[in-house]
This record gives sequence, structure tokens and C-alpha cells, in this order.
Amino acid sequence: MHSWKCVLNLVSGLVLLIALSSLAHAQTGEDSSAALDPQGTGEVQLSILNLGVGGMIRSGDWAGIQVQMLDQGSAPREVILRVTIRDTDGDDAQYDRVVSANPGLPQSFWLYCWVPFQFGQASFEIHAFEAVESGSAESGQLGYRAGRLLGTDSRYNPMMQEPWIGLAAMVGTRQLGIDQYGTTIDSGTWQLLGHELLRVAPGLTTTSLPDRWQGLVPFDSLIWGSSTLRDHDPSTLSPERARAIRYWIQQGGHLVVVMPPSDDPWFSGGHPLRDILPEIERPTRHDGVDYESIRQLITESKDITLPDNGTYTTFTPADDAQTDAAIPILKTRDGEVIAIRRIVGSGMVTVVGIDFGNGELRRLGLPDPESFWHRILGMRGDIQRPSEMNEQLLSDVRSRNVLEFDSNISGEIAKTGRAIQGVFFGLIVFLLYWIIAGPGGFALLKKFTKSQHAWVGFVLMISVFTAFSWLGASLLRPKQVNSTHLTLFEQVYGQPTSRARSWMSVMLPSYGQSEVALRDRADNAPVSNRMANLLTPWQPSTSSASIVSGFPDNTGYRIESRSPESIRVPTRATVKDFRADWGGVSDWSMPHPVIDAEVFQESALELIGTEVHGEIEHALPGELKDLVFIIVSQQTPIRPIGQGLGSSMISRVTTWSPLVPGGGWGPGEVLNLRDYTRISEETRNSSKGDFFTSVIERGVDSLSIQGPKGDVMDRLVAARLISQFQPPRFGMLTDPVGNKLAHRRQLHGWDLGKWFTQPCFIVMGVLEVDAKNASSEGSPVPLFVDGKQIPTSGKTLVTWIYPFPANPPRYSGVFDPENEDE
Repeated sequence: MHSWKCVLNLVSGLVLLIALSSLAHAQTGEDSSAALDPQGTGEVQLSILNLGVGGMIRSGDWAGIQVQMLDQGSAPREVILRVTIRDTDGDDAQYDRVVSANPGLPQSFWLYCWVPFQFGQASFEIHAFEAVESGSAESGQLGYRAGRLLGTDSRYNPMMQEPWIGLAAMVGTRQLGIDQYGTTIDSGTWQLLGHELLRVAPGLTTTSLPDRWQGLVPFDSLIWGSSTLRDHDPSTLSPERARAIRYWIQQGGHLVVVMPPSDDPWFSGGHPLRDILPEIERPTRHDGVDYESIRQLITESKDITLPDNGTYTTFTPADDAQTDAAIPILKTRDGEVIAIRRIVGSGMVTVVGIDFGNGELRRLGLPDPESFWHRILGMRGDIQRPSEMNEQLLSDVRSRNVLEFDSNISGEIAKTGRAIQGVFFGLIVFLLYWIIAGPGGFALLKKFTKSQHAWVGFVLMISVFTAFSWLGASLLRPKQVNSTHLTLFEQVYGQPTSRARSWMSVMLPSYGQSEVALRDRADNAPVSNRMANLLTPWQPSTSSASIVSGFPDNTGYRIESRSPESIRVPTRATVKDFRADWGGVSDWSMPHPVIDAEVFQESALELIGTEVHGEIEHALPGELKDLVFIIVSQQTPIRPIGQGLGSSMISRVTTWSPLVPGGGWGPGEVLNLRDYTRISEETRNSSKGDFFTSVIERGVDSLSIQGPKGDVMDRLVAARLISQFQPPRFGMLTDPVGNKLAHRRQLHGWDLGKWFTQPCFIVMGVLEVDAKNASSEGSPVPLFVDGKQIPTSGKTLVTWIYPFPANPPRYSGVFDPENEDE
């Protein structure tokens, strides 16, 4: 009898422990498709045309999938195209697009989805469903549900890019020397004498560009290298594709236009991108040019014979152009502008006048990236082919020590406090139950010769501890919707919009479904009239869980593929992680020059040498701490013929960590920038002359027992500057750089390198809102759950960029060692 009681006690205890552990799990953390016929009815033929824009997808980022559909039905109808991605909870995120099918006519459509870091070599499966009317826009539903499966196609992507590789896209088949940034050896995934490898997706046309900007999110730059053929002519862009490019630029993208040697489709004709080009007079084309006159912009070699009958175009800013609408970047020796730029939101459009499509230049493998593209894209490092290296260098470049700079975002947003409470409560209750309902209670009954009542006591204890467990569960269970975030927030002074990328852990305490959105339901402005925002389920790059793990009751939920601003997700009284890419007008008041009381307008900042003169203030919802000031004074002089940049930076850069009173820059406090950017006895300790060398020590080395310098936010500051890191210095054992290789996975599209090509002032700082002060203003990204804006807390890396008037680099006739950086 006693052994039977013990067995019952053990089983009951295990059941209780499982129940309590599920409670602890709940502290941390529908549109289900019916079972699918693998082939469907076959009424719709699907064919995947492109996995990724230009055939490139990077894991851990947005991807566009171009699909061709042929409906063999008898009448026009609505069809749902769907790509399904399993999230970390085991639920199916169904990225949908509703399209109108025309029977017998092949049609091409883009779908968009976020690809998990752990996707690996899994196949992308596309399904076509009959669209059945269901619900309404007012109820938060998409208006259709998936009916019969009409067709399917699947394919895996052999060109899946690793998450630490940078990407650029190219309109036209000629890569114009930019492909040299992707030179590597032995299938390596790093730049041989630099850090981040850059791969180019070539061959794009105006019809193969995506129709939503999320298709361009993986790319840092879009180079329009050819515009003479019809399918490269900007006038053939559809309004949707032009809008996608425009939004992508506003969100930090860099469009580079290379002028053609004949005709002018960019400034002479009408096209949907005309109003974001630099404001200039009619471009001047120079024919029969001896490229020897611009040798220093084409090659570092003094021996190569250049074409003597080429073409280039020069530009003159319009008389009434705003300073940020026509910024000369590079000039010829004669002072003519040969590259000019316009700032658009957080991004820019740069127009280049040299005909790099010239057949002779292409035959010679020119231009050298160091001579030209470094100064346009904001890159650093010597670009060498393996054939140009000696045996020792070939050996050195094969072995690099990887450092991660954005690997612990999940740790910053994790909600662990309530989970620990649940686990502790469960253990305590189980121990008490086991003692009282088990040997302790039986011993007490035996002491008072009441052991015959053991069954009664056992049943009573089960009832008491069950009630106690449920009571504790009710008290500990979260009841309020809230969010913890880590956010990058950026504004360029003078631009009407800001941008943000936010990783959020959202507590959804109910069971069922909740709508998570980046805009208020009352905002009925059509997507075409505003910035489109992106919201997607997210999982960290270092997650040990596979993409098929999660809850046993997994289900499906729909995401509007082309406008994923709102998602109705299944909820289980736990947290769900999201990534948001947001753009628009924020409630946060960023830094700005102090208003001049005499003229009632903001005064201008001045760049005098390497000092910034003027006063700034802000009205952000808290102090900015860990401030970093970066002053880009001017590009370094263009070197004499035959002398290259080597590993030097392209610009004169001064970096400061200003020591403001109290340790933080509070709202309404005025900073006199001259006091913090001039070299003096007071500022000596805040000057960071070796910043781009020493900053690499902030990276996380998984193979080292020594921890990195600084915290997560310090590493994120560094991750925004990887393009400017000191390149490797092999053979120097005590060197802080040595053979180190900087990696980032989450911050593609957020590198500040392009701003190092023109004079500017960059302010970076951390604003933290702790959990007890959580509010709807706790993040620059508005977040709504079931129509209500929710309180948020967390950390925001604020970046403010102030462009100065143009000052293109001069030409140096004699090598000047004082121009060397670092």
C-alpha cells in the first residue's frame, strides 16, 4: 500500500510540476491552412523566376521572390499567392499577396518575406489558393481567406548569402569595377585586405526590379550602370517600382547613377525618379576626352595606357538649388564637377559623369575601386587580386579571427524577470507538495497513529496545492501588454523624415489572437501616400533552436506581403519577438541648432578646420549618454599619379567622446560644440584619435576567454562604422587589429560609410527608458496592439547627421605625409 501511495505521489507531483513549468514558460514569451494536397488542382501553373532581387537572398533579411503565374481557369478571379516561413514559435508566417488572375495570360508578381538566419538550404515553397471573400478591412482581416489549393512550385536557393556579407545591386550587365569588392580566395566570405565582403547582383532591368522597397532592403547601394537600352531606361519604370526605389533611398539607400556616353535619359527626359536627382543645370557632355586628364580618378597605376577618345559628363548646381540638393563630391583637375549628389531622407542619390562602360576601360579592369568607388560609396582598404599577392600575404589572408558586433540583441530585449519568478515559484510549490503530501505528511500521521487517514490527507493536499498553484499562477501571470526594445534611430538634419530599425519583445498576455501594428487603425492614408513600414516575426542570428521548434499547438497567421505593417498573430500569454523597419515623422524631437532669438530661426553650424562651431539642443524623452561626435572635414587629397590610398581612410575624420556635465546630455540642455570639438587641455581625454583602430576591440570573439571592451550599445556604434575600420595588419602580434575580421549580421543598410565622402557632423548617443518608466513615448517607433498604443521600454541608439556645405577633395601635386590618416 505504501509503495502504491508513493507512486501516486510521484505521478501527481510530476503533473503538478509540468503545469507549473508551463506557467514559467508563459512568462517568457488565425488563419490556419487546411491540410494541403501537395499538388492542388493544377488549375494554376506557378514558376519561380527569381529567388531574391538579382537572384540573391541573404539569410536574416527581407527577400523578394518573383513568381510567374498562368491561370488555366475559364474566367478572371482573385488568387492568393503565398510563401510560408516557420517562425520560432513553430507557427507558419504566411506571407500573402492577393492578385487578379487573367486566364491564359502569363503574369509576373513579387512576393516578400523575412528569411530566418537558420533557413539554410531549405526550399522556398510557393502556393496559389483560390481567394474566398472573408471579413473586411475594418475588422482587421485581409478581406480574403485561402480556399482550394490551385497550384504550387518550390525551389531552393543555391546563392543564399551568409548573413555577414554586404550586397549591392546593378542595373545593367557591366559591373563597372564594383565587383572587385567581392574578390576573395578559397570560397572565403571576407574581404581579403579589409572586413566586409561586398557582392554584386548584376543584370537588373526596369522590369526585374521589385515593386516594394522591402525587396531592396538587403542592398546597401543600387548602381544604375546602364541606361541606353530600353529595359534600362528610367522612363520605363512603373510607378510602383519607382516608389519602391524612392522609399528605399529615404530609408538609407544609396542610388548611384552612371551617366551614359550618349543621349541623356536622366535629366532631359521625363521619368518617375526625376524629382530626387540633384538640382543642376543641363549636364555638359565632353567627347573625345583623353582619360589621362582624369587618370587619378580611374587608376592608381602610372603605367596603364588609358583611352584617348573617351567621354565624360560634368555638372553645375542650379542657381536656386538648396545646399543638400546639389552637393559636388568629386571634381576634375580643372575644377569641373564630375560627381554630384542629393540627400533624400536618410539616403542619397549620386550622379557620376565618367563613362565606366567604355570598352577599353572594361578590358583593362578599370576603374580601380580605391581610385573612384571608395570616394563615392565610402569604402576603405586595399583591393588586391590573389595574383597580385606574394606567398606570405596569400597565407595571411586565408586565416582571420572573426569578431561579432551585433550578436546579443536578443539578450537586450529578453523578458526574463517574470520567467525566473515563475520557475522559482514552481520549484518551491513542488518541494512543499512533495514533503507534505509525501514522506513528511505520512510521518506526521504515523506519529499521531492516524496513518489510516493517509488517503484522505493525500487527496486534501492535492486539492490545497492545486488551488494554491492556480492562485499563484493567476497572480504571477502578466496582465498588461508591453514591449522591450532595442532601436536604431536616425535623422539627417533638414530632411522631413526619420528612420528606425527596432527589435522588440512584445508581451501578449492573452490567449487567442492579437493584432500587432506599426500604425494606428485610424490612419487610413493609402500606402502610396506615405512611407511603407515593415513588421515581421524575428529570431536572433545566434539562436540554437531550429526553425521547426516551438509550441505543439502551432498554427498559421497571415502577413500582407507587400505592406506588412500589421500582423494578427496567435497568442499564448507569452512574448513574441519582432523586427520593425520604420520611416516617417517621429514624435521624438531630435538634436537641432539652437534658435537664434533675433531672427527666430535655427542658427547654422559651421565647420572651421576640424572644429564645429555652434550650439545644439534636443527635446528627446531622456538623456543621451555615451556620446560620440564624428567630424568629417573633407575627403583626403587625391593622390599624385602612381600613389594609392593603401589602407588609409578617404577622409579627414576627428572623433570625440565628449565629457558632458553629469554624464548625460539632457533635454533642453545646450551644448556649445566648440567647447567639445577643439583640441585643448580640457578636451584632451575625450579625443579618440585612434578610434577606427581601437574600436575593433569591442567585438565579441567566441574563441577568446577575454571579454570585449564595452557593452552591446558600444558594439552597435562600432557596427555602424565597419566600412571605416582599420584593415588587417598581418604579422603584428601585439597590434590591436592584427588578423581580426569584423562581422555584422543585423545592421546591413545602416553603415555610415557613405557620409564619410562629404563634410558632415555625426552625433551618436544612447537613450534608455527603464521598465518602470515605460510609456507610449518609450520608443521612437509607435507600436499598437489591438488598436491601442502600448507602453515600451528599452534602449535607443540615436544618430543625428548634420551635412556641411560641399568641399570636394583637392589634387595634391606632391605626396604630403600629413594627409595620412591614422
